[in-house]
Amino acid sequence: TSGRDIAVSVSLPLPFSDAIASSRFTDLPQMSRWSPWLNSVTYLDSAGLTEWNLNVRGVKFSWRARSEVLENPKGIKWESISGLKNRGFVEFEPTSDDSCVMKLKMSIIMPYVLVSLFQGMPSVVQEFLQNKLLKWSLEMFRDAVKADLALERGDIELGDALFGAVEGRANALEEALK
Repeated sequence: TSGRDIAVSVSLPLPFSDAIASSRFTDLPQMSRWSPWLNSVTYLDSAGLTEWNLNVRGVKFSWRARSEVLENPKGIKWESISGLKNRGFVEFEPTSDDSCVMKLKMSIIMPYVLVSLFQGMPSVVQEFLQNKLLKWSLEMFRDAVKADLALERGDIELGDALFGAVEGRANALEEALK
């Protein structure tokens, strides 16, 4: 695939159980809450077929993927079946009853339009994907779930503060994508 393959791996400790993490993360239409680069994720059938839409530097991409929720360890795996070629998995490994580590591994074949935007610098794209786009998205996922949990237990002040942090990081990420 002529230097267009990129593999990334990101992990992040989470202050809630693997069951909570997995149930929130595998609700795919919610992903745009913590991944501002994703415009939407839509279920197309009950067997895990989804349609994904994103925007990077003003270039829109879409793809369809088949996904499967994992039980042990908890998580999800996916592979695109059309459009932007990618596949990967997210696992939530428990570290205690109320914490876990989120591990994401993903590979993508860069579209030619992005190859031309980044002038044949796959290491720059890999660094950006891994240390900005995905790492920040995982951190925003953590904070969005913490905010949801705070609101669910009636702590509106903390929930609002955490949502503010997610929004601030989303704005920073959107600026980085321009």
